[in-house]
Order: sequence, then C-alpha cells, then structure tokens
Amino acid sequence: MITEERKSAAPVYPFSAILGQEKAKRAVLLYLVNPAIGGILVNGHPGSGKSVLLHAASSLVKPRRILSVPVNVTADRLLGALDLAAAMKSGKLALAPGLLEEADGQLLLVDHMNLLSEAILKEIVSTLSTGSISVQREGISMVRSSRFMLLAAMDPNEGRVSPPLLDHFGYCVTLDDIHDSIARAEIIQRNLQFEHDPFAFRNRYRPQDETLRLRVEASAQALPQVQVSADMIQLSASIAREAGISSSRGDLSLIEGAKAAAAWDGRSAVTAADIREIAEFVLPHRMTHVMEKPRAYSSGSPEQNNSKQPEHSLEDHARSSPMPPQKSHEPKRNPHHPGNASSDKQDVASRTVEQHADDRQHVSEGLEERVLLPDETFTMKPLQLEGKRKIEHEGSGKRNKSRANQKKGRAMGYMYPGRNLRTDVALDATIRAAAPYQAIRTKKDEVAFAIELDDLRQKKRENRVGATLLFVVDASGSMAARKRMTAVKGAILSLLQDAYEKRDRIGMIAFRNNEAELILPVTRSIEAASKQLRSIPTGGKTPLADGLAQAYKVLHSEKRRNNDTLPVMIIVTDGRANESSIGLTVYADIWNECLEAAKLIRAAGIRSLVLDTEQGFVKLGRSRELADALGAEYRLLDRVDVEGIARAVRTTMK
Repeated sequence: MITEERKSAAPVYPFSAILGQEKAKRAVLLYLVNPAIGGILVNGHPGSGKSVLLHAASSLVKPRRILSVPVNVTADRLLGALDLAAAMKSGKLALAPGLLEEADGQLLLVDHMNLLSEAILKEIVSTLSTGSISVQREGISMVRSSRFMLLAAMDPNEGRVSPPLLDHFGYCVTLDDIHDSIARAEIIQRNLQFEHDPFAFRNRYRPQDETLRLRVEASAQALPQVQVSADMIQLSASIAREAGISSSRGDLSLIEGAKAAAAWDGRSAVTAADIREIAEFVLPHRMTHVMEKPRAYSSGSPEQNNSKQPEHSLEDHARSSPMPPQKSHEPKRNPHHPGNASSDKQDVASRTVEQHADDRQHVSEGLEERVLLPDETFTMKPLQLEGKRKIEHEGSGKRNKSRANQKKGRAMGYMYPGRNLRTDVALDATIRAAAPYQAIRTKKDEVAFAIELDDLRQKKRENRVGATLLFVVDASGSMAARKRMTAVKGAILSLLQDAYEKRDRIGMIAFRNNEAELILPVTRSIEAASKQLRSIPTGGKTPLADGLAQAYKVLHSEKRRNNDTLPVMIIVTDGRANESSIGLTVYADIWNECLEAAKLIRAAGIRSLVLDTEQGFVKLGRSRELADALGAEYRLLDRVDVEGIARAVRTTMK
C-alpha cells in the first residue's frame, strides 16, 4: 500500500488528481512500466504542471525515492568529490558518492534541464545510457555502476538543448495548454484544496493512485512475456527512417515503448496501433524533417485495423482492474512541439527553382523599387555561437578573455592558479587538496587544519554573454531582381526566434540608392522585427561604403553600452559598389572608400562574415577582397536563398 507521507516531508500531489494531460500521463506511466525506454522529457510553459506531474509519478513506484538535480549543480556534487573525513583520518584518497551514484535504483529528476551546463547534461545522459559512472579526478580513477530512471522537464522558451543530448531521451512530450474555463477552474479548486489540507486531499485520491501503482507493478511483471514480431520491428524501422532518425536509439525506444503499451493494456504481443501511438512520444524530438504524408500501416485483418474503441482517461483506468482489455490509440500530430513546426520541403524546393530562374535574368542597376515580404515558411537551425559566447575568466587561454580581476560568472570547477594569481579561491577544492596531509601537518604546526600555498585552488568561471548580430544587406536593384531580400528577411526572423532564447540581439542595415538606413534597430523582439521587415523597398544603386560606415557606428555604440557583447557583422552583397558617401564618382575611388571602411571595422575587433551573392559569367571578386580587408569569414553563396544563407551563417558561427 501507499503509506502516508511523514509530517516532516513535503506531501506530493496525487497523480490521479492531475486534470487532463492524458497523453503526457500515459507516457509517464509507460516509462514507469519499462525503464528501458530510456528517460522522459516533459516540455511545457511555466506553471503548466511539469514538475508536479513528475513528482506525482514517484509515488507510483515506491519504495523508489526521487532525487533532484539542482540547476547550479557542480561536477563534484554530481560525480563525487574527495571524502574529506576519510582523507583526514587515514591520509588515503577516496571519493564520496555523488548524485549519480546515489540515484542508483532510484528516480533522478532534472527540472529546468535546459538551464544546466552542457557538460553536466552529458554526464547525466551518458550514465543513463551506459549504466556506469566513470570518474577521473582528485588523483583517483574509478568506475561505478548506477542505473536510475530519468525524469526531466524544461520550458523551451528558456533555451534549447542540442539534438545529440535530446536523442538520449526515449520519450519527449509537451503538456497541453488548458483553454477551457471550466477545466481551469477545477484545476484551481484542486490546488487550493491541496494547499489547505494536503493529507486529506491525498487520502481522497489514494484509491485511484493505489490502483495505478498496482497496475504499473503488474504491467512491469508481464513485460518479459510481451512478444514483438518481425513485422512490427520492420514497421518501427520504416517509421523511424521516414522521420529521418539517424541513431538507433529512436528505434529501440519505439520498440520498448510499444512493449510497455501492450503490457499496460494486458496484451501479449505488440500491434501496429502500439507502434503508431508510441511514435508520437519517440520521434518528434529526433526528427530531421517532416514526414511527407501520414501512412496507414496495417497489421492483421482489415476488421481489426478499422475498428476503433472509445478513448478513456487515466482516471477511468484507475477505477478499472489492473489489467484492462485491449485499447487502441490513434496517433496525433503535436502542434506544440518544435519538431512539427518545420516547413514543407517541397515548397522550399519549388521556391528555390523559381529563384534560380530569376537569377539567370539580367536586370539593370536602376531597377524600379519594390517591396518584398519575408519568407515566412523559412526555418533554420539555431545559430551556433557557443564557443564564442563563453568567456572563461582568470587566464583560461581563450581568446575572448575578460579582465583578470573579474570574479563574475558561473563557477565551472577549479584550476591551479597561475603565477601571482591567488584570488577567487575555490575553498572546497583547496580543502580537498590539503586534506590528505593533515595527519602530518597538524602535528607539526599544532593547528586544527593546515593549508599551504601549494594547496590553493582557484575557481574556474564561465560567463555567457549575448551576441549582437548586425545584418548589412545590399538592397540595390540586383538584390530585388534575385529576390535575395526575401531570403534575408526570412533568415532574420528565424534567427530572432533563437536569439530570444540566447539573449542575443539582431539588427539590420539596408543600403540602396544614395544612403544606408538602419531598417531594424538592434532588438530581441520578433514582433517589432516582423513589422519593420515588411516594408523594406529595394532597387537603385549600391552605396556599400555608407552601409559599412553605418554598421560600424551601430556596433561601436552597442559595444560601448555593453562591453561584454560579441559584435558580429554579416554582410550580404555582390560587392559591386557604385555609389559614394562622400561624392566620389570614379569607380576605383568608390571601391577604395569601401576598403578603408572595412579596415576601420577590422581594427575595432568586430567579427565579420561576408556572404558573396555575385552571379553571372563575369565575376569581379570584390566580395572576397572586401572579406580580406575585414579579416572576415568569406562564403560564396551558390544559391542565393534562405537555405544558402542559413548554411553559411551556421557553419561560420560553430
């Protein structure tokens, strides 16, 4: 039986009292049945009940207990640190167990998963996958086993997690937004009742939770008897292949999840309906492209495939027997998951063909002004600035170093201090370094604890800073002819979605006719950018020098406002400057004016990327010359479209 919580422990909200979220609750229950699924990640907005759902699940698998990983956890706490008591007593080095070792046989909860450092997340998911912890630290090397169930939650708006890390999670579900006023009122009522008398509230839902617990236990015992036919394995592999899943983890999670679904429903064999249902939990966070068309997979007789039974809530399941009759589930696309937000590949391809056709047309410099709308169907992978946005303090050797006397940023461990740099002491690491020698030192010095100069360790800090990305775009006649502005606008809007999460800021300068204009002041607002970018006329001459000069002023001002920002200039042009900002008329002089402006930008330490859009049989190569003057990365865009711009920026910023 589920026993009453101790008065000293915080009471857990009953699982059966959670209203709605049937899909997420079923995913959690199936993971409790079969831990081989490989971890579950719950997405949702703040206050949607992610943590409540995962904590409530822990009461269904007692005597397992739940351990939480704090957002600011260190490697020492996670993997294990020097056992000070043992070291001081015996003088021998030994590691005290960390969170991962303590979680062996238990539940490990990682709330706000996307706020943890990537190094910490890698250790967690690596241990989940291998079932072992490998530690080399403090002069100690060891391997210990740890098998736990991983429950994670995150708000996607707070930042993304890299696809390789997401791939380690068997299930990923997104909580539904509750819009019905009656349902919202009931949720509020239940929360108020729980806060008023949590123990009485738990007692009200105890029978339903107990029935669910028994059913989880019975399903787990029946799991080894569930059979998976060769046809179902082939079906699973086909679905994963069509979804573009590259690793085999998705296939294995799909099979293990289908086995859990069959065991939960009291069946001894996996069906196509199980595979289709579980695919909704397993595939979205791993998908690399949208499946062209849902396919009706069949298994068994037509009568069996066409039959549909009414769906029941988990509250209904709790009132039924531990092993209910078979139930089928139809798959539904999750509109809230980013994996389903990709644009149609065929539409992108057709637009690309049109753009190539336009590129072959010769249009004069004085083309009539036009206004092009952003490419709203464009989606782009996140801009990778991780290696550049990390500032490691205190002589770390990185080229983006801050001043040596700064002590800000997140402590990411410790290091041996450099010469004459014994500030910002890592006290815990210092004590651990001195602990093995206390038996000798304390007798000699007659002190409680002796620390010598060589024991000192210094904090290793990392300060994440935002980047200021400024697009400097040629809006002259040739850009309008080839619809390049459409691609640039779409790319900026897509980048802003990711920039909001990373606290980056993006702006845009367009140069055309006789001047350059700050079309989009540096911002994080997607709404403001959408309005500003809808009314950018194109056409006329190419005042490249003025565009560079205006960009320098904007980034210089941003740098003065926030010295930690990383200024990045992205120049999209064919390099054919033909208009001067100071009244020059000779083309050679106009080009030299551009090169002088580029040298000024380089001297200011502004990082640049030149995207060369020059087309045609006769190429002047001016954009490459401009990149050399800027000390910039150079990319020739074979196809001047959104994908070409995305690929160039993404590659450069890695």
